[in-house]
Amino acid sequence: MTRPQVTHRKLLEFPGVPAIQVWSYDRLLRARRLPWATWIFTDMDRLGPWELELAAHCYRELRSHGMRVLNDPARVCHRHRLLKRLKAAGVNRFEVWRTDEATAVDRWPVFLRTESAHRGPLSDLIGNAGQLGQEIEKALSTGYPEADLMVVEYCAEPVQEQLFRKLATFRVGDRLVPTLAVHDSHWAAKHGQLGIAGAELYREELASLSENRHADALNKAFEIGHVEYGRADYALVSGVPQIYEINTNPTIGRVLDHPDPARVESGRVWERNFVAALAAIDAPAGAPVPINDGILSRQRRRDLWMTRSRWVI
Repeated sequence: MTRPQVTHRKLLEFPGVPAIQVWSYDRLLRARRLPWATWIFTDMDRLGPWELELAAHCYRELRSHGMRVLNDPARVCHRHRLLKRLKAAGVNRFEVWRTDEATAVDRWPVFLRTESAHRGPLSDLIGNAGQLGQEIEKALSTGYPEADLMVVEYCAEPVQEQLFRKLATFRVGDRLVPTLAVHDSHWAAKHGQLGIAGAELYREELASLSENRHADALNKAFEIGHVEYGRADYALVSGVPQIYEINTNPTIGRVLDHPDPARVESGRVWERNFVAALAAIDAPAGAPVPINDGILSRQRRRDLWMTRSRWVI
């Protein structure tokens, strides 16, 4: 189950935004005909393997009709594989492990998190193997599946004393669109704290929105992850971008009120830039197309049979 209706709700309020419809995968994979449009596949880390395979067939069917389609479900890297590839490519300096590789962890501190979902760290920073084993057992006892757990090496630094900043940039087709940063007193910098950054950092943020200062590293990361639409979350460590994740279904918000006027202006600039990037991939009008892929057709028939059948157990 995916949540683009929630994450993209505010986008519909952006001035000048192209016409947008949000489809669930249930609706998409059961459709016999699909409208002509630019299609963006999102939130694939919430799909199971068979759903991913069906989505990949739908992606190819849409492209076979000549539509523009972003994010191939068969290729997009989920968090663990992405971080492994970014480390191997020299983009990132930090390491990541599965929990069954816990004995191989040799870089500290680390923290525990899940690969899917976007709930942030499951633990505080962990300084040794004994603590790591305890945190893994705690997560398993709580009910987190081991297959979804991962160990991540800590890699962050404050921009000021007790102030962390997480940067973010969208990719929309061929464009990079920097968006607003998160400022927080906690190293994870997930939700941010209102007004904590101060006027100097907010003015710097406003200037950065039109400069794409870290385009080289970000373009490389998006290409490695096979992501054509999504948001890269990252921070600077010793001046070098360190990419923490690329989220294909990020929550899009608006900043209409803030103690610092530069932050409000940054919100306006980001909205204009994002709308322009969406307009650049917008599709001209066209007739709906039939979905004739054999695997998708067989799955539709199975789904119809299941809804009409009565099961007695």
